[in-house]
Amino acid sequence: MSSETQDKVKDYYSNVLETKDDLKTSACCALEAPPAYIQELLKNVHEVVQSKFYGCGTPMPQIDKGATVLDLGCGTGRDAYIVSQIVGEQGRVIGIDMTDEQLTVANEYIDWHMEKFGFNAPNIAFKKGYIEDLKTPGIEDESVDLVISNCVINLSDDKDAVFHELYRVLKPGGQIYFSDVFAGQEIAEDLQRDPVLLGECLSGAMTVAAFEKIMEGLGMSKPEYISEREMTLDDAEVKAKIGHIDFYSITVQSFKGEAPKKGCC
Repeated sequence: MSSETQDKVKDYYSNVLETKDDLKTSACCALEAPPAYIQELLKNVHEVVQSKFYGCGTPMPQIDKGATVLDLGCGTGRDAYIVSQIVGEQGRVIGIDMTDEQLTVANEYIDWHMEKFGFNAPNIAFKKGYIEDLKTPGIEDESVDLVISNCVINLSDDKDAVFHELYRVLKPGGQIYFSDVFAGQEIAEDLQRDPVLLGECLSGAMTVAAFEKIMEGLGMSKPEYISEREMTLDDAEVKAKIGHIDFYSITVQSFKGEAPKKGCC
């Protein structure tokens, strides 16, 4: 991600937005209710963490006990704390984010959550870093079973670097499972530089075709689109700038190598 883009995103999520209620569109908000088992786990996540979290879906596949999970652009850690409960004390959850204000909230409530979950020691760590460079925060090659991300990859202006890093850190057979905003057509460069459109998760959105081209080049399995819904642009200023483009919140799954065969049920 260029330093200019980093600064715009940091400023938007540090100074413009106080809580998710300050968003101008539904792009960074999950409108559909999470599955019942996720709703139960959410009851154990601190309300401050939830109020300052921005996401557009529920990127939660079946997760094994003891798995190592990387949350890309973890923000205040809502999804990471959900996964922490699923993988258990023998598992490991790593949250990566570049925004100090978000990480401060995430780290502040580690002990609170571990006590709430009944864990003797933390199975979660939050690290400052950039999603295009996971080596600097210490994420090793083939060390991760699952990468999740919730409405973050669109904020990067170097998506090739992001997905190359995800491929590097995944174990063979590991998977990415993420929710993000996709655009119905390519977005003009002047709109991509608009700080509000960028912060609202719109102007950095990929097309499905561009995403699939990256996946194919890496050798990831053909993406499976788990869920999809069209976004709404309710803010008049935002709609005037970019309302000619359709946007979709899509949850995607892809494996490093061939996707496992599904059973009959």
